Formats: sequence, C-alpha cells, structure tokens
Amino acid sequence: MTYYAAAIGTPVLLGAFPAQDLDPASPVAELGRTAPRLRPYEPLLPQLDKLLTGHHPDRYAQLSALASSAPGASAGLLRRTFYGLIGLSEPSPPAYLPRLLAPAHGGEPTAAVPPATPLRTPLQVLTQLHDRRPAAQPEITVTRYADVGSGPYTPSDPSTTASPPAPTGQTTPQVVASHTAIHEDAPDSTRLPLADLVLHDSQPEPAVWTQEAMRRHRHCAMAACVTAPDTCLVRVPDGSLVTLTAASGPDGRRDRCDPAVYASALYAWYERGKPFEDLLDGLTVVTGDATHHLRVTIIPPD
Repeated sequence: MTYYAAAIGTPVLLGAFPAQDLDPASPVAELGRTAPRLRPYEPLLPQLDKLLTGHHPDRYAQLSALASSAPGASAGLLRRTFYGLIGLSEPSPPAYLPRLLAPAHGGEPTAAVPPATPLRTPLQVLTQLHDRRPAAQPEITVTRYADVGSGPYTPSDPSTTASPPAPTGQTTPQVVASHTAIHEDAPDSTRLPLADLVLHDSQPEPAVWTQEAMRRHRHCAMAACVTAPDTCLVRVPDGSLVTLTAASGPDGRRDRCDPAVYASALYAWYERGKPFEDLLDGLTVVTGDATHHLRVTIIPPD
C-alpha cells in the first residue's frame, strides 16, 4: 500500500521496511532505498513539515511507470480473460471499474453505507462564437451531447463544419468547434485522457482542486469546478483562475443553468486564441433558446 501511495504522488515517510523479504530488483525494494525514513527518537512535527514542504508529486515517477504494464486497462484485460475462460463473447460496451467513493468526513459514522454516485456521462460540446465587440458582449452558443462512445451522434470536424446564416444585422458566427468535457468522477476513468475540459463540483477547496486536476490530467487545457448553483471556477492554461457567475437580468433574477456550461464557453473563447481579459466586461452564453449573462473575474497566477 505504501508503494501504491508513492506511485500516485502521496508523500511517504517510512517507519519500517522489510528489505530482507524483498527481491532487491523489485520496484518496492527501490522505494525502500529512495524514500525518506522516520527518525523515531526525534520530534515528529519537524519531520512531517520537511516532508510536505520538500515533496514533489512526481518524485516517484519512475516507480509509477513500473506499477503496471497497462495503466488504466485492467478492466478490459480482466474481462477479456474471464469471458475467454468461460467460452463466451464479451459484451459490446467498454469495460471499466466503477470508481470508489471518497471517504466520508465530519460526523458520518464509519460504518455508514455512502450514497451511490450519480452517473457522470462524458460530454461532447459544440460551440459557436459571435464576437460583437465593442458594440456588445461576446456571445457563445453552447450545445452539449452525451458522449457514450457510440451511437447516432458523431461530432463533425470543426474545420469543415459550416455555420448557419446569421440574422440580418448580426455578425457572422465562426465555424462550429468541438471539445470534450468529462467529470473527474466519471465511472469510466479510461475516458479522462480524452478530456479537453475536466469538471468537478462541490469541492471544499476548489482552487486547490483545479491546480491538482491540471497536474493529474496534463492532457487537458482547463479544469473547472462548480462552486455554487450559478458560479464556476476555472483554472486556465497560464495558471490564472477565472470565475464565471450568472449576472442579474432586467427583472433582477439570475437566469441560471448548469455552470459547467460557462466553462465550456470559456474554453471556446480560449480555443479561438482570444485573450481572457477581453471578457472582463461580461460574456453572454446561449443554450437552446435561453440567454445567460455572465460576470467574469480573473485572478492572475501566483
């Protein structure tokens, strides 16, 4: 378990290690030679402070590479083996292992059975951008589809998809572009490497989560956390944090939708090479026949 913890980037301080029971050439034995040791007769807190301050998540990257010859593929390999042993054909849907639920915190009894996690379906997102500055805020149309990996919907090549004619007096929209947005807790974790935008919700420290998510999923361009029914916090490629919040309409009420839609609109803006600072006067997002006006704030990277 200590080896697996080190392999996923957890700080490790060895209190004991059975080196004599291990093959010296094994990856676990290598951990015993490289990980720092607890000094039992010295104060504990300074040792822990030093461990956490000096730790880098990639410290044991060479051990991570040796943990599995097929990272993320065990579900498919095992299912193929099991069905082969019993002489049956495999089911057509992709094989995956459901994610474990996070441990309960607070006053929950440890023996309590946690509630089932709702299905987090990967999303294929189509966007169209209308840049009407300086006369009006930029407007981005967002359309999302459940991406189950097969079926009648196939995303079009953004470079060849034509846009519908613009109404009289409006600017012509750019071509339709496509990106993939996936919740980090999607049951099929093998889809995460396809994500352009990684999503989450209700994290106790959303800014910290976005930073860690960008480290864990280096292939993605953005990590977005829904922090309220009308707000989304997005970590963008330069490390800045962008907050997107529904603004009040003429009647004083906020026209809310899933704030993850706001993050997809921001991704569309970034994908076109537009500077985020150009959104500080506001952004309009269109979903179906509804229009959502957003306030945009930016916190530069530390």
